[in-house]
Amino acid sequence: MSLRVQNDPPAGIGPSEVSRAGQSSSIGSGSGKSRISSGIEGGDQVQVSSVAESISAGTAALSQQRANRVSQLSALYAGGKYTVDSARVSAALIAGATTGTAAGKA
Repeated sequence: MSLRVQNDPPAGIGPSEVSRAGQSSSIGSGSGKSRISSGIEGGDQVQVSSVAESISAGTAALSQQRANRVSQLSALYAGGKYTVDSARVSAALIAGATTGTAAGKA
């Protein structure tokens, strides 16, 4: 990860790209980067690559999937339909303890 501090106003940011709050943004500019700056001369600026945006979107999707799964399990438990395969749980616990990984997964 690299961090770059830039005190000069970014080139190519015109008045039409500055919002009411004084923030400018350039998303999908073809460079694979998003830019948010304060709009104030000498203000802070952040550039996020498209890779970081993809990682963020993937993390959000996983969080939503996890929330959906928790809701499913909660409904099963509340309805008295949630059952646990104790042999499978114990096998996973043993595998995790012997391999040093969570639930025996590498």
